[in-house]
Amino acid sequence: MLDPRSTVVPDLTGQVALVTGAARGQGRSYCLALAECGADIAALDVCRDLDVPSYPLASRAELDAVVAAVGETGRRAVPLVADVREATEVAAAVRAVEETFGRLDVLVNNAAVVTSAPFWELSEEQWSSVVETNLSGVWRTTVASLGLLRRSPRGRIVNIASTGGVRAIPEFAHYVAAKHGVIGLTRAMAIELAGADVTVNAILPGAVDSPMLAGLADELGLTRADVHKRWLHDQLLTEVITPEEVTGALLWLLSDAARHVTGHCLAVDGGALAH
Repeated sequence: MLDPRSTVVPDLTGQVALVTGAARGQGRSYCLALAECGADIAALDVCRDLDVPSYPLASRAELDAVVAAVGETGRRAVPLVADVREATEVAAAVRAVEETFGRLDVLVNNAAVVTSAPFWELSEEQWSSVVETNLSGVWRTTVASLGLLRRSPRGRIVNIASTGGVRAIPEFAHYVAAKHGVIGLTRAMAIELAGADVTVNAILPGAVDSPMLAGLADELGLTRADVHKRWLHDQLLTEVITPEEVTGALLWLLSDAARHVTGHCLAVDGGALAH
């Protein structure tokens, strides 16, 4: 019988985790927590601004800071600069993981961007950037990583979706469509990878205090507090969720206590989906 005290927090000693969108916000929190649990970290981010979204994305300096912080835990880390919309860049990043560590056990698909407009006002570039990053990027990175994950004694994939993956949010049709897709993709992957003993789950965060939400505020000409209010009115617990709270859900999904959990969508949303 499992002892819950020893299994709720995963022992990832000797394992390797690849985290996308790793340079700041939730991705940074994931990298540091996984390192504290014993994993070596492959930290991937685009490290340049794009035409869409209009707000600044993570920098190479921020990615390097994450790698340095992981090093302070005593674990190894490698910075990977890649755009998850580009198959060749993703494939090169995964090859670097194999060359550096020789294995991959955990994949956290976290990279995401957001913009806002009524669906009829979205440009082709807005639609494509959000869907290609938030949905196709999950598929693309998983496909590139699958050979290594299948060889792991305990492969784990966690896709970061959103409460927008199960409900509609006005003026976010492209984001909602992408995150609905992530949930469907998670369930399909779970079925198809069960025979390889690779579990696939998703986390559905609510309003998280993050650079992405701050960037959205800047794009809309609002303060962070105003954006938080816009999102928090749907939550029963009207506090902004910290990245560390979402990280707690990630650690549980990677623990022995969740070894029989797959195809599941775990909401960390302050009760937003209870309505």
